Amino acid sequence: MEGVRIGILHHAESQLLRQGYLIQLMAEYWTARGAEVVDIIGVETSIPVDVLLLHVDLSIVPEAYLQFARTYPRVINLKAVDIRKTSYLDDLVDASHEGDGPMIVKSDLNHGGVPERLLVSKKHRVRRFISAVIRRLRRRLGLPTEIRSKAEYVIYPDRNSVPLRHFRDGAVVQPFRPERSGSDFVLREYYFFGKVEVLNKEVGSEPILTSGRQVDCRAGSPPAEVRAIRDRLHLDYGKIDYGCPDGVAVVYDANKSLGIRANPGEVTKTIASELASGIDEWIRSDPS
Repeated sequence: MEGVRIGILHHAESQLLRQGYLIQLMAEYWTARGAEVVDIIGVETSIPVDVLLLHVDLSIVPEAYLQFARTYPRVINLKAVDIRKTSYLDDLVDASHEGDGPMIVKSDLNHGGVPERLLVSKKHRVRRFISAVIRRLRRRLGLPTEIRSKAEYVIYPDRNSVPLRHFRDGAVVQPFRPERSGSDFVLREYYFFGKVEVLNKEVGSEPILTSGRQVDCRAGSPPAEVRAIRDRLHLDYGKIDYGCPDGVAVVYDANKSLGIRANPGEVTKTIASELASGIDEWIRSDPS
């Protein structure tokens, strides 16, 4: 990769850039191979690069960033415009649903809409303060509040137990169909960058896994139902969370800006090192 220049396009108001994202680890591998990695912040200044990775951490990429990215010859995730859950989950239910079984309520926006609120908060501090006060008051009164993080996802025993508010406050309701291994819950993760694919598997005692005990990490292809979601979202780089209860793939979430812990473990580093080679096909591709 000597002489190759890789650009990473961030939102103009991003506070983190690469920090806290898997892309930081991959950039370190690219640099070690001789490439130069450049952060492009906002759309005001065009910096010449050989390959551009669109890394705007919002559920819907603003049109200005898409137009800016189109001026580059090779762009990763250029067509990954909308990753709201309503754009790819086919098993969501509405208030008229009469089926049985437990339901999970979660945010339509990726990561609970946290990236969107971080951008808004800089311009609307008063609105953010008032919203926080109202949320605290509703919690004290035992009333349902807007789902704003994965920690606030709620599992209800059936559809009738889901407060009607959740069908109109930006949340989505999905039948809760977890994969089990004995008393544990199983989360499968499909990581990909171009043709490079990594399957990770975690288990844990919590039904809504944020991190669990890693039990398998290997190169491999996902079930067809999972790959179909990647194709629908036009994702070149990203991750899809799913499970296989009763041998049937159920997709839970999709992401194109992959976050990591402050001190990533060896499994995360291994995944990053595998995925980093996925950029090679863009470097070799014909820019025309």
